[in-house]
Amino acid sequence: MVAIFVLSIFILMLLIDLLVLKVQGKSHPAFETIPSEIDVSLVPQNLFAVPSDVLLSNGHTWIKRSKDGLFNVGIDAFGNRALGDFSITECPENGKELTRGDVIFEGTYGNKKVKFLSPLSGIVRSINSTVIGKKQINPYSEWGVQILPKDAQQHQEGLLTGNNASNWLKKEFIKLKNFLESNSQETAIVGATMYDGGSLSNDVHVVLSDKIVADFEKEFLSL
Repeated sequence: MVAIFVLSIFILMLLIDLLVLKVQGKSHPAFETIPSEIDVSLVPQNLFAVPSDVLLSNGHTWIKRSKDGLFNVGIDAFGNRALGDFSITECPENGKELTRGDVIFEGTYGNKKVKFLSPLSGIVRSINSTVIGKKQINPYSEWGVQILPKDAQQHQEGLLTGNNASNWLKKEFIKLKNFLESNSQETAIVGATMYDGGSLSNDVHVVLSDKIVADFEKEFLSL
């Protein structure tokens, strides 16, 4: 009888705790979803490292403020490795005015084009031609364009930095694995496997149907 009483008190306290956290818009640690360590271990850990002065957007582009007040914009480690070797094929012209959400980069995955969206509004002041058509080795030092922002502070509020950015990238790679598995009938993988020898394969070449490319952009590259 005593054990039942103690258990009832414990459950009541847990329910009250959950109710308070719900009102506060938080979740109880006991019920948080923990990323699978097996899935995370399949991805090289260096892909999760984000420099402290770099901000990531939900569309897998990044920005970094330069000394002259311009913002360097590039594609993050996920965007460069998500579906195999990646290269930027097109950038906006110098002097073009961009609105947040406009296409800022077009890149190729196999024979398909994928579009990345601008994380902020402003005017393109410089283009880094050395990244066009080449695989990026150090994504956070190899920017694609420099932008003079209209209201940088407004858009920085929705960007990720530090541990938040690193943890988000881990979840995105896990989500990618699930995405490819759920669309496996429309995805042809040329090479060993998506995760070769316990890590994301450098030599993998993923060919997506037009529909899956559109789904990928919606799932991973939207702002």
